[in-house]
Amino acid sequence: MNWFKKTNKNKVIKRIKDILKNHPFTRKLMDDYNVSHNEIDDNLIIEIKDLYGRFAEGNGKKIVLDSKIINKNFFKENFHFVIHEFFHWIRRRVEKDFYFEDPEEIQSFILAVTWELLNNKQEEEIRTKIFPIIVKHFENESKAKEFFNRIFLRALKLYEQQKG
Repeated sequence: MNWFKKTNKNKVIKRIKDILKNHPFTRKLMDDYNVSHNEIDDNLIIEIKDLYGRFAEGNGKKIVLDSKIINKNFFKENFHFVIHEFFHWIRRRVEKDFYFEDPEEIQSFILAVTWELLNNKQEEEIRTKIFPIIVKHFENESKAKEFFNRIFLRALKLYEQQKG
């Protein structure tokens, strides 16, 4: 791809992100789903490429737009494709985050760790068993470690109570 086309794509992507971050409609949508506006800069990848007959696609990490829909009327005629995929992106962010917002899920991990402690397992052995399950649900490994450490401390309390 030549420099000019790449520069234009970068400008389009920047403008898309600016609209998503600043338009009252999309800001409210993010607020309604408790997704930080910073997530757009920090965790949303937008690509423009040939999708071979599809207009757009996305997942919890990125939105891909077909290069054929990017034209001089894109922001007036075709931005609805971005909005459609943006909502999927928001929902997937919420679903990913929701997993460890669910008190039942958190308690289940605490109980699993407590069980291991009751069966004389050491922290490192428990970490080796449980942490790989937790880390799959986080994009940031340090946040996964923080979560594991919090549930481990809560499990220790429960373990102490069980031992009496």
